[in-house]
Amino acid sequence: MQIDGTPGFPARGMAGLGVLVRSERGAVIRFYAGRAPARTSNEAEYQALIAALRLIRRDFPNRRVRCLTDSQLLVEQLRGAAAVRAEPIRPLYQTARELIDQFPPAAFELVRIPRDLNRLADALAWEALGGRQALLRRAGVGR
Repeated sequence: MQIDGTPGFPARGMAGLGVLVRSERGAVIRFYAGRAPARTSNEAEYQALIAALRLIRRDFPNRRVRCLTDSQLLVEQLRGAAAVRAEPIRPLYQTARELIDQFPPAAFELVRIPRDLNRLADALAWEALGGRQALLRRAGVGR
C-alpha cells in the first residue's frame, strides 16, 4: 500500500488522506480518499497510516503488507530510530503501533520512498481535502 496525508495550505485542522492498495504486481486494486483531524504534516501522515492499516485489516486480512510512504519521520519513529517528541503525535503513534503489532512480525514492512514516487497517494489526499474532485469523480466516488 501507499499512503500520504496533507494538512493543506494553510492548515485548517483537517487533513486529506490518500491510500492506495496495490497488488503484488503493482496494479491499484483499492483506493481511499478521506479526511481526519490534523494540524501538521506529521499528524496527517500518521492519520493516513492509521486509515490504511484499518482498511487492510478489514478488507485484506492475513496478508503481507509493504507500506510505502514519503514521510521519513514516520518511518524513523515507528522503527524506533527517532523519538516521538510532539505531544499531538503520541496518541497517533500509539494507535499506529497497536495496529502494526497486530500483524505477524514478518508480515508488515514500512518503507520510505521518494516523494516523486508517491504522487498518486498525494493527489488523493489533496482531492479528499477539497481539491477539484476530478480524480474522485472519474473514479466514481462521490462525497
